[in-house]
Amino acid sequence: MHELFRKYLENKCSPDELKLLLKEFNIEDNEELLRGLIIQEFENEQAISSFSTEKLESSLAETFNAIKAKLDSEKINVVVPVVPLMKRNWFRLAAAAVFVLAVIGVYLLVNQQPVELPVAKSDQHITNDILPGGNKAVLTLSTRSDINLESVSNGTIVTEGGTKISKLNDGQLVYNILEEKPTQVLYNTVTTPRGGQYQLLLADGSKVWLNSASSIRFPVSFVGNERRVEVSGEAYFEVAKDPSRPFKVDVDGKNEIEVLGTHFNINSYADEGSIKTTLLEGSVKVTSLTTHESKLITPGQQAQLNTDGQITISKADPDKVMAWKNGYFNVDGADTKTVMQLLSRWYDVDVVYEGAIPQREWGGDIEKNLKLSQMLKILEKNNLHFRLEGRKLMVLP
Repeated sequence: MHELFRKYLENKCSPDELKLLLKEFNIEDNEELLRGLIIQEFENEQAISSFSTEKLESSLAETFNAIKAKLDSEKINVVVPVVPLMKRNWFRLAAAAVFVLAVIGVYLLVNQQPVELPVAKSDQHITNDILPGGNKAVLTLSTRSDINLESVSNGTIVTEGGTKISKLNDGQLVYNILEEKPTQVLYNTVTTPRGGQYQLLLADGSKVWLNSASSIRFPVSFVGNERRVEVSGEAYFEVAKDPSRPFKVDVDGKNEIEVLGTHFNINSYADEGSIKTTLLEGSVKVTSLTTHESKLITPGQQAQLNTDGQITISKADPDKVMAWKNGYFNVDGADTKTVMQLLSRWYDVDVVYEGAIPQREWGGDIEKNLKLSQMLKILEKNNLHFRLEGRKLMVLP
């Protein structure tokens, strides 16, 4: 049973194993209680960074036995913290030892120093809390009519150019070709607002994930000897292989990405000053439409198109680049302005600095499913303070 407990802390339990574990603790219908008790057992321990593997192994067994003893002796009321946060670099090193952070995560590193778990409380300066972003986008048809994808019913939306356009239950937009050889080229655009994201399955089978404040323009069906789309903001592509028709992405009219079939991410937010293409699988050719310079990149590399049209190649951290798609913010090495840009896009707020921008170097991962008040509570643990007025977030000196 201790081994099953270990798997639970690693978040590797199957549904049947979880039921068995909860039954062992006599809390079959209350996993929340188990998580709360685990937090209680470790909340008085020292910082993770000073734990040895032996100490962690010992703590694992002691925690299991302590929880069993508590549940056997008394009924316990637990308040479970709701601020999930973890430092994944540490987790890779200590996964064998296992800690509750693998499940709920409770640490943020600022300048590489651990900070105690923030406890969610109501803040007097947060009177109009804001929910995290979600599946929100607008589909613009070839007729220039707009469809709000958040409110439209699931199922077939419309048929254009011999292609059926449907919305699935999971918020995905799917294009299915009805005609064997479409001849008419019609274009659609999907635009996400701040606080929105969306996923598309294009007519050729390519998958696209759009981040907040982004857009993609594409043909409802691909005709001819190439597949071409236009992107602004941030998007991740998993391109369907078709050696006879290369897939090309025009990024803000400044950059062109050419592939046959590959996985890559494009970040072209105007406030970040450059266009970054990061390759995860396959190979791509990146071309500056200003200088006409072209460079090939390989998996794990990032091509950065600077404002002067020059392309530089560097090594990338795929986990950091793909954090937005995988449900969290990675703020390793980020300054305060960068962190605030992430919050502005995801919570649809305007950030205003009352004074100089506070100088901080951040590190760690923060889940994106938090309310704004919970997110600010984490940041306030590191002497960053705020006032929220409607959708204006004031960063205080």
